[in-house]
Amino acid sequence: MHWADVVAEKLLESGSEHVISSGITPSGPIHLGSMREILTADAIVKAVNDKGGKARLVYVADNADPLRKVYPFLDEEKYKELVGFPLAEIPAPKGDESYDQYFLRPFFEALERVGVYPEVVNNYQFYQEGKFEECTKRIIGQSETVREILETVSGRQLPKNWFPWTFKDNDGRLCTGKVTKYVWPYVTFENDKGEEVTNNMAKGEGKLPWRLDWPSKWKVLGVTFEAFGKDHATKGGSYDTGKEIIEKILGSKVPHHIVYEWINLKGKGAMHSSTGLAIPAEEMLRMAPPEVIRWLIMQPQPNRHIDFEPGLGLLNSVDKYDRTEQDFYDKKLEENFTRAFELSQIESLSKNKPQVLPYRHLVTLTQSKDGNDEIIATLRRTGYIENLDGNGRKRLETRTKCIEGWLEKHAPESVKFVIQEEPPEIEFNKEDLERINQLREKMSEVGWTPDEIHDSFYELQEASKTPAKEYFRIMYSVILGKEKGPRLGFFLATMGRDFVTERLGAY
Repeated sequence: MHWADVVAEKLLESGSEHVISSGITPSGPIHLGSMREILTADAIVKAVNDKGGKARLVYVADNADPLRKVYPFLDEEKYKELVGFPLAEIPAPKGDESYDQYFLRPFFEALERVGVYPEVVNNYQFYQEGKFEECTKRIIGQSETVREILETVSGRQLPKNWFPWTFKDNDGRLCTGKVTKYVWPYVTFENDKGEEVTNNMAKGEGKLPWRLDWPSKWKVLGVTFEAFGKDHATKGGSYDTGKEIIEKILGSKVPHHIVYEWINLKGKGAMHSSTGLAIPAEEMLRMAPPEVIRWLIMQPQPNRHIDFEPGLGLLNSVDKYDRTEQDFYDKKLEENFTRAFELSQIESLSKNKPQVLPYRHLVTLTQSKDGNDEIIATLRRTGYIENLDGNGRKRLETRTKCIEGWLEKHAPESVKFVIQEEPPEIEFNKEDLERINQLREKMSEVGWTPDEIHDSFYELQEASKTPAKEYFRIMYSVILGKEKGPRLGFFLATMGRDFVTERLGAY
């Protein structure tokens, strides 16, 4: 049974209606690693609903959190004065919007493309609107018990003058301080300059510390399930303290949960916005089909890390997805893979097996043909498709657009090429010129199909006792001006015999 269905059945044992929560602090580009959390949650929402329950997905934007430091992607001079201010109150790196929205907006647009439509909770507004009043009053009213829980569970000693609130200073920064007076909803504290400042906690002047903020959100939103990263699941971590706070202080049940592992950039390490080692979600969707991104996350157990390689590894991932799709319609998949494929879909499954659009060939055609009409005509002429219905054409358009994005930023140089309009100026030696004549004669008579063209190079090898790679090198050189390129049989078949023989005849 797929992991999403296992979780769904467990949830349905405790009730038919569920609030599945996910969230992030928008401190930087929200990346593929972060997308694993919300796609995991979305899969469980789908599984609960598929089994007759009623689940909804809530996404919490933790934009009341402060800017903690000047990250590598930020302007040092501009942002060093803004460290400590809530993300919702500081300007974006570019444009007129706020910092939080600058990073949240493209992420939510990316979520729509992968078929995720959460109810978005603006945590900053929640504080402003007094949504945390009841929780805050309970926490302050039992602050000694809260302190004991935090210290006992986490193993860390809190400051002697600790108060369960992160204050807002005169200049707008979030800070710590010594409480001099408290009468709900006002708290007066002494800042590090010795000044007295008063916050109205009911109006969101300041916020709860993270270990109290998280269980308070569970309480306010009625969360019954949350997926979160392994950093929160360490012994004595924020989940362990959150369980105690929600049960003993806030009087609610602990949500069910699942812990997910990181997505690593292969050879570089785990994705983190704060270090700049990340591929933003919107960039990912400019270079990979959305159903493939879902499939990458639906396949493995959440507690298994995923290695992602945005170069040739991406092509391998799409190829594997396409084979899985064909096996799904041919009923060759095991139960877990079948369900992973179903949960990967953006739209309803087609009743008929989709037309295979060989992705590596599309990489070649996207660089060598002028638009999708030419690409479709070439695929027909080379025997890869017969007819393409509306859905098939839509898929092709999505994929060629992704390929263009991939070629622009992440494709290795080895797969990029430009067909030279004029014969490149190359000083071939006598042996190469003889091989060019052999190639021209062979290309003039071979059946003009990808397989026959490919085989002809090995026929030349057999006849001349010259390695086929020498003929490949020459052909790439005269057409592309470089010694390597795309799979040659298919590539030449897409161009036409006359172009190839005339180019060889130019030497």
